[in-house]
Amino acid sequence: MPNRFLSYLIFCCSLALTTRVYPQSIEANNSLSPQRITTSDIISIAISQPGSAETINHDWWNAVVTSLPSPDDIYYFDGNTWTTEFSVAYQQPLIKTSALELLNGTGLPAGTYTFYFGTDAVANGELDVDSLAYDSIVVVSELAVAGTAESCGNSRQLFSVDPLESDAYNQIDPLGATNPSGHTFPTVHTYMMLQDNPQPCNVRPPADIEIIQINVVENLSAGGTDYSLNFTTCPEVSGYFDHLSTLNQTLQNLLVSEGNCQQYVSGTDEYRFCSHPVSVEIAVGAVPGTAGGGLGQLSAALDFGLRDSRIDPLFFSNPDRLVNSDQLYVVCPYDYYVPGPEKVGLVAGLGVARQDLPVCGTVALDVAETAQGRWYLQGSTDFGENDHIALVPSNKQPQNVGVLSVGNSDVGIDAYYFDYQEAGSVNRRFSEISTGNAIYCWNDLRNREASLTSGHAQAIAGILFLEMTDSTMLTLQRSVTLNLCPADTSSLSFDASAIQFER
Repeated sequence: MPNRFLSYLIFCCSLALTTRVYPQSIEANNSLSPQRITTSDIISIAISQPGSAETINHDWWNAVVTSLPSPDDIYYFDGNTWTTEFSVAYQQPLIKTSALELLNGTGLPAGTYTFYFGTDAVANGELDVDSLAYDSIVVVSELAVAGTAESCGNSRQLFSVDPLESDAYNQIDPLGATNPSGHTFPTVHTYMMLQDNPQPCNVRPPADIEIIQINVVENLSAGGTDYSLNFTTCPEVSGYFDHLSTLNQTLQNLLVSEGNCQQYVSGTDEYRFCSHPVSVEIAVGAVPGTAGGGLGQLSAALDFGLRDSRIDPLFFSNPDRLVNSDQLYVVCPYDYYVPGPEKVGLVAGLGVARQDLPVCGTVALDVAETAQGRWYLQGSTDFGENDHIALVPSNKQPQNVGVLSVGNSDVGIDAYYFDYQEAGSVNRRFSEISTGNAIYCWNDLRNREASLTSGHAQAIAGILFLEMTDSTMLTLQRSVTLNLCPADTSSLSFDASAIQFER
């Protein structure tokens, strides 16, 4: 057996020499994304292998390289336990394996850990670079700071209860959806898409919470009333549920006064929004209200959003234009669950809608000095969703599909989806467009991420083209007389119907 220093070199150098990454995966705390935990949090490490028809034995390797001093700088899993001795975990075929847990516990010392799962095709107990395939995930552990009445501490493992029964929803749509003009900018909450069920489903608090505000939203045009609940779990972390169809009697009794009300228009409908500050403790197991069931405004989803002011502020090109400053602290609510079956189910729900990491999406999509992100109608002082645009990746297929989310009626209110092209000036990624005199154009537009051939999207006539004159200004125009962009987009010209947008 190699000595310890040699085994470290063999392992690390072998990884450096291979770039073959296969569908096998390693996850931390039920997630494929890097994790940040505290020394008192649970850490779970599990591996998955899709399997193969091959029956030959392979070496299965599991190791973790740490920032700790020797001899704790590298550990291997030997099939039963973690050891500092160079060891192969298993010698077996590539059998289908789903979330096989190799570690579950608390007290991971402060430091940085890179966990690896690899296989090679020669079952000899040695790392064979030519056939080595691996995946890895990084976990950062910080010294735990306990929560107090004035602070959450530094743990993110705050939730343990799914807001809905698992059979009440069929998928979770991630952060960053667009649906102009109500959601021209990427949405700052997720959507728990409800099953088609004539019975309302109970909405459950994810932990012991304090409800701090109840909002009543009436659709004055089409009829129907929905409710939203704003809550906190600790001082720096706040969340909300939107589109409850009913409230329990205790909460309903708090709505005796009119509240702070305003009316607004979204799309073609007019709404009345009334907020009611309250202070109500809701324990795990209580039911503050219901969603769905053919009641309220017939919403297809329960919205679930979360903010955490402990994180570094998200990047926006012009944060002064955010209607709510707490948008700087939008986080994925499902990242705040304790590892276990509830979180597994929630992450699986996200995976139905999106496979690209992070599976929960993001709202921090502005890219400085490029066309990607939020743009506001030039001269407007109303920074809500109407009149403006967002040029962003699709929230469900960000690697392949982009969307021009247009809330401006002069251009044509719609979400214009398209497939990326890798060269030229047609259907390019917005992050690849910078200032200059070039005109970029988009065609083959549709109203959903899904392809036209899937039957789940409809074509949108016309083309859209723009010029980014400087880092804070662009001109956008739609033409319905053309259905394809010209090969030479410089032949396009703007006329009086062109609209200017700024950051």
